[in-house]
Amino acid sequence: MLFFGNNREIEKDLLLKGNSFIDGLRIVHKKDGKNVWTLNAKRADFVESENKARLRNVAITVENKEMTIHAENGLYDMESRNLTLNGRITAVAKDYTIIADSMEWDQSREEMKTKGAVKVESKKFNVEGSGMEVNSEQKVRILKDVKATFYH
Repeated sequence: MLFFGNNREIEKDLLLKGNSFIDGLRIVHKKDGKNVWTLNAKRADFVESENKARLRNVAITVENKEMTIHAENGLYDMESRNLTLNGRITAVAKDYTIIADSMEWDQSREEMKTKGAVKVESKKFNVEGSGMEVNSEQKVRILKDVKATFYH
């Protein structure tokens, strides 16, 4: 089953039989009646034995953080609603851009993390390193091998 909406406020059930796919998938996550984020994928492939969707050409708009995330591929777990992104990932916010090769989104904690190489670019600074955590308040932490350049 694939659920659209959050906390089953608005549910549309889609029963998938066998190996199926959807061209032009859109998932809207709502909280207290407001859109929190919207995921669009050019294609989603479903495997009957799994409760996951393999996504291609992913774009996510995070409404309350004013951020848009683009990724080549993703894996969406329909039970936990967690998302793993792979390929070149670019997250663009108002004051900075994050570039990574993988990213994990924990839906319940509203946190993102990666173990791979990551860059954070802005007009005032550039930071790169390995591993990153972003918490629900949008605080970014690079975990190791950090190199930073600050601009005046």
